[in-house]
Amino acid sequence: MKLERYLPLGMEKKPISRWLLGGALLGLVFDISFLNNYQRALSTLYQWYNGKKVLQNTLIAPFTSLLGYSPYGCLIALISMIPLAWYLWNYHFQESKSIYTMRRLPRKGELLRRCGTVPALGACLYLLEFVALMLLNFAIYWSFTPKQCLPPFSWAALFGG
Repeated sequence: MKLERYLPLGMEKKPISRWLLGGALLGLVFDISFLNNYQRALSTLYQWYNGKKVLQNTLIAPFTSLLGYSPYGCLIALISMIPLAWYLWNYHFQESKSIYTMRRLPRKGELLRRCGTVPALGACLYLLEFVALMLLNFAIYWSFTPKQCLPPFSWAALFGG
């Protein structure tokens, strides 16, 4: 997919690519919060005398309480698509003055397509990143926690129950 096709006339794709990549990295950086919280919760399950020994009748904290700030990175990146759409719209009027060309085109939806496609695709990608990170975090939570220490209804925690 050529990004220039969905940008205002005369706009370089490098700043927009950096904006999208920065949002994706923001989601990954905030996801470290879950790994930190999970490591702390996991270390409370063990005694460290002669070796690692699982404490009896001890449960790890529920998955949703360990998330911490983890979902906020993708949420901030998702919300950042609104200023991006405004920036693309404003670029037609301020920078390139291509609004006059856009108004003369036979396809009336061309202006909306050039201002809304990249932010809409970015929002979809950040939602996919959010879902992938939540599934990855839950897979880590489920597979590295001893089975006797998992709280009841752990699968329901994945779906907010």
